[in-house]
Amino acid sequence: MPEGATDKIKVAVIGAGAVGGYYGGALARAGLDVALICRGAHRDAIVSSGLQVASNWGGYTVHPQATPDSSEIGPVDLVLYAVKLYSNPSALPLIEPLLGDGTIVLPLQNGTESATKIADAYGWDRVLAGTTYIEAARTGLGQIEQSGSTARIAFGEQDGAHSERVERVAQILDRQGVQVEVSSDIRKTLWSKLVLVGAIGTVMAASRSTYVEILDSPEGEASIRTVMEEIYAVGESEGIAFEDGLIDAHLEGAREEAPEMKASLQIDLESGNPLEIDDLLGAVVRKGRANGVPVPASAALYATLYAFRNGPPP
Repeated sequence: MPEGATDKIKVAVIGAGAVGGYYGGALARAGLDVALICRGAHRDAIVSSGLQVASNWGGYTVHPQATPDSSEIGPVDLVLYAVKLYSNPSALPLIEPLLGDGTIVLPLQNGTESATKIADAYGWDRVLAGTTYIEAARTGLGQIEQSGSTARIAFGEQDGAHSERVERVAQILDRQGVQVEVSSDIRKTLWSKLVLVGAIGTVMAASRSTYVEILDSPEGEASIRTVMEEIYAVGESEGIAFEDGLIDAHLEGAREEAPEMKASLQIDLESGNPLEIDDLLGAVVRKGRANGVPVPASAALYATLYAFRNGPPP
């Protein structure tokens, strides 16, 4: 689909924080009819002054609809589901009023089970599995900052088919500031990302350290490698055929990006927010136990952060 051609495409973004706000802003900038489902002072700022985005592709302000009530939006072509994993119980019902003929729901969450949870509620005919690779932060009310040259959405069918609806979503998302990756093995894509974020984010959060500090510590990178190896082994027990050299590639990339690296788990911990630990390393530990795969390092890190899963303990 040519840049700028919208064909009255309507997109709803559930969770207009750093990630959802960035992609909603980029699609609105391209001329799509975008509605953001958000609330509180952040929503009020978007309504009064627009959504302000600073990015690798320039700065801009857009004025999408912003509402906490998805029933005000009506059926859409595409739902980008970008809430934190711990918000699923309250956010999943927001999808229903957005569903019409042909509506597709694409989760942009961490972990490997997001699409399954949505499909359990609404059916696989509504859902594609997906994730995103992006560095973004909400820098103020109604303000999003994206850094680096990557803002990629990877998605696909569970069976790897390049279906008509995969092609349709690719056309909708193919806009300036959005890099599209159609995965022929989305389960492998999700698990490969989990090997990265499940290890690095958890070690950074548990140690309260920057990645530079982790690299400078005697056992820092070795500890991260150990957790990566455990996640990798659990993924293999789930039938994932990883690319050769995945762990080395992840570690090399992390070294290169160490000065700028931020982990959402660590940011949430420092901000006093709930943590996604149950759906990240917690899921690895549960699957490892069920499949007979030893996960001692992952279990220790999970236990370390477990008390903070709902925010700071009393």
